[in-house]
Parts: sequence; structure tokens; C-alpha cells
Amino acid sequence: MLSCNQQKVESTSGVISATKSNITEKAISNMHWMNPPQSFEVVDSTLLVTVSKGTDFFNNPEDSAVVGSAPYLYKEVAGDFIAKAIVQPDFSSQWNAVALIVHLDSLNWIKFAFENSDATGPGIVSVVTKGTSDDANGVILNKEKKVWLAIARKDNIYALHWSLDGKNFNMTRLTSMPNQEVIKIGIEAQSPVGDSATHQIHFFEIEKITTEDLRNIN
Repeated sequence: MLSCNQQKVESTSGVISATKSNITEKAISNMHWMNPPQSFEVVDSTLLVTVSKGTDFFNNPEDSAVVGSAPYLYKEVAGDFIAKAIVQPDFSSQWNAVALIVHLDSLNWIKFAFENSDATGPGIVSVVTKGTSDDANGVILNKEKKVWLAIARKDNIYALHWSLDGKNFNMTRLTSMPNQEVIKIGIEAQSPVGDSATHQIHFFEIEKITTEDLRNIN
């Protein structure tokens, strides 16, 4: 089912491509892998992550299956923050995606993805999991190859935003998680049903700041 606020957006990929990447081998070495990928490497300041078929994060409400097999590169962070990434998924198969994930434990997490949705094609998808996952399709971005994703935390409230230029962010969702001071935040890459896929991450940062207005992080 498509969300009532779903819309198509004009392409501004040239603005994204002009953004300087901050991906380095040293930065990646200071993070941790949950479910290490088939392979990964940093090439020209871009992290290339090759994932296997059947990789996903989804606690299925239809059959109660709990899946947490996708490669997930994360840091542990205490307190408030804003995490941002520029992601370029390999959209060769349905549900292929790159996402920001807030992870408390296997039953409590948030996935905010640029995904090849079965409903819309490439677009913004959010999944909030509290025991069981939901699955919400957002804005359609089927002319885009890259997008900015951002998650802002304030106490136990999380706001999910996307942008085409890294300056003008649009909120997709506002939700809460159980109270937990230290959480994992990072980048997930998946290929649930297709063959092996190689995804690209061009930028990732975590700012330790408190956002006064979670609906507006600009």
C-alpha cells in the first residue's frame, strides 16, 4: 500500500555528486561489522560493499520470521546525535537497498532505506521494529541513483529525513524506541531475493548534537 503523502521528485543528482566524500579505510577500521559482507573495499573515497543473496533485516509480521542477516557497519553511540549518509544502492533486484539502521537489539531497531521497493521502484522506505517490523513506503525517487539519508536522535525519539542535496532535508517519519543510552548506528546493505549485489556508500558521519526540532534538521 502506498502512503498518502507519496510523491515523485525531480532529479538533482548532480548536486549530490559534487559532495566531497569522507570515506577512508581508517574511518571504516574504527567501525564494527555485524554480519560481515561477502567483500568490501574503499575505492576513490567510496565504500563498496558486496552482499550475498538472502541478506536482510526484517521481523516479518506475516510469518513471524526474524531475519537479521544483512551486513551492518556500525558504531556504538551514547546520547543524542544526527547520523547522515550518501548511499547508492545496486538496484538490480527487488528490495535491494542501503539503509541507516538504529539497532538496540534483534527485536528493537529502525531501518531507513533507499530501496528498490516492490510497490514503487526506487524510493524511501522505513521499517520500525518493536518485536515485529512494519513496512512503510515513502517518497518515490525512481530517477535518482544516490540520496542523503539522516536519522536524528533526541532522548528516545528518532526522526528520519532524506535529501537530494544534503542541505534541504525532508522528514519521513518520527518514532520512538525503548529507553537505552548506548545504541548502534550505522549503514546496512541488503539483497533479500536477488543475486549478489555491490552497493556504494559515499559519505557517513555522526554528529554528537541535540536537535531542538526533530521535524526540521536543516
